[in-house]
This record gives sequence, C-alpha cells and structure tokens, in this order.
Amino acid sequence: MKDFRRLWFYYLASYAVRNYARMFQRLKVEGLELVPKGETRGLIIAGNHISSFDPPLIGSLVPREIHFMAKRELFERGPALRWLVEHLMAFPIDRSKGDTRGIKEALRLLRGGVAVGIFPQGTRNAGDAAALDGAAFLAQRAEVPLQPVAIWHERGRLRVRFGEPFYPVGRSRDEMRALTETLMTRISALLPGSETL
Repeated sequence: MKDFRRLWFYYLASYAVRNYARMFQRLKVEGLELVPKGETRGLIIAGNHISSFDPPLIGSLVPREIHFMAKRELFERGPALRWLVEHLMAFPIDRSKGDTRGIKEALRLLRGGVAVGIFPQGTRNAGDAAALDGAAFLAQRAEVPLQPVAIWHERGRLRVRFGEPFYPVGRSRDEMRALTETLMTRISALLPGSETL
C-alpha cells in the first residue's frame, strides 16, 4: 500500500505536526501502544472533534498509514488546498447525502489493511453534537475493529488518549445504532471526568 513517491509529503507533514504539538502545545499522548501496528487488517480510529488540527495531529501520531474522511467542500476550494488535503491522505465525503463513492473508498481502504480516521459527530463541536452511524456501518461491513481516541486541552496542554480497539457485532440497523452508542461511550470515557459527549 505504501508509495513513498506519494507519501513523502505525508511523512514530512506528520513530523512537523508532531514536533509542533510537542514544542508549542506541550502534547501528552497516552495509549498509543494500543494502536495495532500491523497492516494486514484495517482499522477505524474514531474520536471527538474539537479543531481542524485534529486530523493531522492524529495522523502524525498513529504508527501506521491512516486516511481521513474529509468534507467534500475542502476539495473544491482551489487546486492548492485540494493538493494539500489529498497529500495529507484524506478523501472526500459528501455530508449532505448518502455518498456511495466515499463509502466505497473507505471500504476499499479498510479491506486493504489501511486505517481510516472518522469523527462520528461529523464536524467540529464542543461535545454536544449527535453522533452519526458511519463509523459503525463501515466497521460492520468491513469487519474491522474500532479504536476510540479522545482529544482535549488541559491546563495549557494538548492531550490525546487512545482506548482499546474493539470489534463490531452484528449487521442490523439496531446493532449499528448500538455500536455507535458504545463507541461514543468509550470515547467519552477517555476524556477527563468522563464527560458525556
């Protein structure tokens, strides 16, 4: 899956983001050892979404190739931004309707052993947005584990905490909804004080 001619910018940007966060935001990371490092099976990394810095930050920390779902509008704001987003390993998803192309791309990546990053609440928020079922749907269909991650600021420090990955159960709509609720509960449990998202 690795094409270093295409990934050079991704690795360079990851190095820069990681070191920026450590130097200027006093980054503290917990649970990184829980992230499966082998690339024989796909993985969905799902977390809360507090800023536009979240995708490059998570991407810079995860010790494997990860592609993020990104809103389609980012790919339509000119060639420079499109190039940047694509080389940060993101792919477009249309949030206004069922985007079969984006879903198929996510499933292709997952079945190819690549990690996919998703923010279940869909957009940046303070923790009160409803979670969508996209991550659960993809986990069920691709039969890959979900790994929760939480991001927050605490006393001037940027904190990231990864939780244990877990496998989806079932394929029905009710089981998918229950899986989403379980995922959000696990993300919430990683936050200080276990606030409800």
